[in-house]
Amino acid sequence: MTTTRITGRTRDLVIATDKLALAFSRHWLLAVNVMAGLFIGLTVAAPLLMVLGLERPAWVLYRFYALNCHQLPQRSYFLFGPHGVDTYPLEQILAWGGDPGYLRGFVGNAEVGFKMAMAHRNTAIYAAVFLTGLAYSLLRHRMQALPWKWYLVLIVPMFFDGVSHVVSEVTGLGFRDTNAWAAWLTGGVFGPAFYTGTGIGSLNWLLRTLTGALFGLASVWLGYPLLEAGLADIRQQLEGKLARVGVWSGEAKAHFCTVYGGRRTMSDDK
Repeated sequence: MTTTRITGRTRDLVIATDKLALAFSRHWLLAVNVMAGLFIGLTVAAPLLMVLGLERPAWVLYRFYALNCHQLPQRSYFLFGPHGVDTYPLEQILAWGGDPGYLRGFVGNAEVGFKMAMAHRNTAIYAAVFLTGLAYSLLRHRMQALPWKWYLVLIVPMFFDGVSHVVSEVTGLGFRDTNAWAAWLTGGVFGPAFYTGTGIGSLNWLLRTLTGALFGLASVWLGYPLLEAGLADIRQQLEGKLARVGVWSGEAKAHFCTVYGGRRTMSDDK
């Protein structure tokens, strides 16, 4: 087997690519947390832009987030309204002019507030991803990946909650509208509004929020430690590769020697 030696611009391009990959492998968590923060933050930016009268960029955000969320107004938070944060029932949305055939198109107005760009469940999922990512940044050296069986335990509640809503609506049975089963289990101690409503504090809101948050938490707990382990191997390979070709800053050398036992390379003698 023969090895082809690359030179000139091709060599420079390969080295630059390796440097970029090495930088990401070292700082991937910061990058991912920033992106997660932006993703959840821009859902708040949409109603804020509407309040400021900047409707065009707000609608760009609404349409972008519509790619991964149903954005039903009766299952979404309305911000900057009379109470700061509100959720309104479907009957009220329809009374305000919501189109039954295109409910996601209702984003609110100055009197009632403007809808966030994601519904309750997705808001809980991505908020949990962001907050758990921040927690992982503090615990990354002590946090082991969540075992698969526990990951499944934590995400199954969201699956059943979501599927039960679909079945309830498609079949017309409406058992998730009345939640008579929950009233029976609890003896109806929380009052009718808790079981039949969709607003903040209702059973449906609580289940969407909790199951979504569990899904986001479990996904980070499983995925981030696995990603860190995989990138650590890539980081070691790239540092060794750059060292062998003489691309070796003082900081990189100190890091490589500390983490990987100070193994010498030919470039150390240059």
